[in-house]
Amino acid sequence: MVSWYDPTLDAVALLYAVLFFPVPLFWLAFHPFIAFWRRFGSWSYWVALPVWVISGVTLVALRQTLFVGRIPRNVLTWVLGIGLVSVGIGLNRCVEHEFSWRRLIGIPELHRTRPGSGVIRSGIYARVRHPRYLEFMLTFLGLAFLTGAKGIFLLAFATILLYLIVAPLEERELRQSCGEEYDAYAREVPRFFPRWRRKSKPRKLS
Repeated sequence: MVSWYDPTLDAVALLYAVLFFPVPLFWLAFHPFIAFWRRFGSWSYWVALPVWVISGVTLVALRQTLFVGRIPRNVLTWVLGIGLVSVGIGLNRCVEHEFSWRRLIGIPELHRTRPGSGVIRSGIYARVRHPRYLEFMLTFLGLAFLTGAKGIFLLAFATILLYLIVAPLEERELRQSCGEEYDAYAREVPRFFPRWRRKSKPRKLS
């Protein structure tokens, strides 16, 4: 049974999928061959256009299939969905606070000689190495719980799998360009999930 709010949630989930599902596909094509793409600089982004168009048209064409089957929703699924999407929005704000739009779309990846392409340790990047990827994964999964659509769950799991592949490829480049600086950073900061650090107790003066 389709509820009155399902069309709105479905539209939001479909729009998110059209906009962001191609992102890991784009970087999966770039990171293994980054030396080649850097020869073209920002012109390389034209490769993203057909990826977005093909992916978007395909998702829109399959929209009925994406939403035809749903898992039963209850209080737990609503809490999980709202919680995951809220965390994703929070991560997005933290990342945007740290980076300009040029860095967010990956321009320093294609221009390693430009300023601002070193290791970032401030803000959210002091807690996790890939908050942007974590944002996409959590938001996608949250929308899956909110819609209950099995097709959105499938896209969410595919997104998570793709980022689990893309993140190490990106880190390999960072190790090559930043060397020991990135190795030290990777030892201290987790890839996706922050460590809960206990506050050290103040020592009593003798």
